[in-house]
Amino acid sequence: MELDLLRDTIEAAGVIGAGGAGFPTHRKLARGIDTVLVNAAECEPLLYTDFTILREHLDRVCEGARELCDAMGAAQVLVAMKEHTALRLGVAQGEELPCGARAALLPDVYPMGDEIIMIYQALGRVVPPGQLPSAVGVVVVNAETAYNVSNAVRGVPVTEKWLTIGGAVEHPVVVRVPVNCGVRAVLRAAGVTVPAGHVVVDGGPAMGNIVNPASAIVTKKTKALLILPEEIPAIANKAAPVERLLKRVPSACCQCMYCTELCPRHLLGYPLQPHKTLRAVGAGAPGNPEELLTASLCSGCGVCTLMACCQGIAPSAAMTAVKQSLGRHRIGYRADGPTKPDPERDFRMVPVSRFKSRIGVAKFDREAEWAGDLPVAQALWRLPLSQHVGKPSEPVVAVGDEVAAGQLIARAREGISAALHAPVAGTISRVTDTEIEMTTGEVK
Repeated sequence: MELDLLRDTIEAAGVIGAGGAGFPTHRKLARGIDTVLVNAAECEPLLYTDFTILREHLDRVCEGARELCDAMGAAQVLVAMKEHTALRLGVAQGEELPCGARAALLPDVYPMGDEIIMIYQALGRVVPPGQLPSAVGVVVVNAETAYNVSNAVRGVPVTEKWLTIGGAVEHPVVVRVPVNCGVRAVLRAAGVTVPAGHVVVDGGPAMGNIVNPASAIVTKKTKALLILPEEIPAIANKAAPVERLLKRVPSACCQCMYCTELCPRHLLGYPLQPHKTLRAVGAGAPGNPEELLTASLCSGCGVCTLMACCQGIAPSAAMTAVKQSLGRHRIGYRADGPTKPDPERDFRMVPVSRFKSRIGVAKFDREAEWAGDLPVAQALWRLPLSQHVGKPSEPVVAVGDEVAAGQLIARAREGISAALHAPVAGTISRVTDTEIEMTTGEVK
């Protein structure tokens, strides 16, 4: 398919990054790309979503990636997966996959799903700090995103989500549910209850967010719903007030620099120095402005807090606070050329097995079974207009409209935006600047 036509097709289907920030996929398509890299690394422990998609629909994942590759005139498609995933699938390094794609095996380290880290590991290219993968001729798409591109070419919009239900549950599963169904309804349909002293995490144990199952919904970006105990390090760190963590910095931080020395992007030569950012934030002083600007390069992986810091300070909290401030002011660090990786990088990477034990989730890591489509029954559906990076979707329906499953209910605005479709048939009951509500008449 020709580039502009494919771009329009993907935009019309509402395809966005299915894991991570949710960047509208049609905005990634460009000329001058030589490699389409499918991110099937499954960055965090306990997640088996991408593994299941590869096992059940590897052909469709490769087909979607090949559509992108051919439209952009790229030379190759690489499906990047960790070694443990490749072992389960029986795939070898460099093995030819459907549609002429090839397998690129990654070491079982965290956070290998970070696209900057993955590009270097798979291709030996360092994306210049502050720039996009396209700067080194690469477009990265999640495995589920590639699957959704394949659907888009068939005229099928994004109305379903693949996700792992795992953690402290009897039987971890991977299911497919309608986009924007309620978390409580999903857990109820799966027969999962949240025990006392446990929380629900949307995403992985390290980078995911604690959510209230009574009000949270499954968005286009949700990769997992994990039930985890409050007392394990991964959750205790999320629940601790940021202000309290940062107040301890002046007295507790010994400037050991471990947070910097283990930072995965710092090991690629990026000028990230969490220990300096932490010191500046903790002291309430501005510090060196350029050093603070580098916080915009942080991936939020949490290695500095969960693996490096021995004082319980949470350097990642300081990095996130500065990064959010920089984002509000639309400023950040940018370099013109690539950096040089640290020669000790290979010896400082964090093995997944060690990471799981350190954050307290090792005992919950059991391969999730594919359970198919999960029937979710609910009467009221909330569809946020901002489930992606950029401008919110623009409603094209009004209160009282009857809509069919898959019907366009909000189009992409000019610029960076994404379309939104009805996940099920129903009646539009409310339209605001932030969301659309619809009712189905099903049981609550």
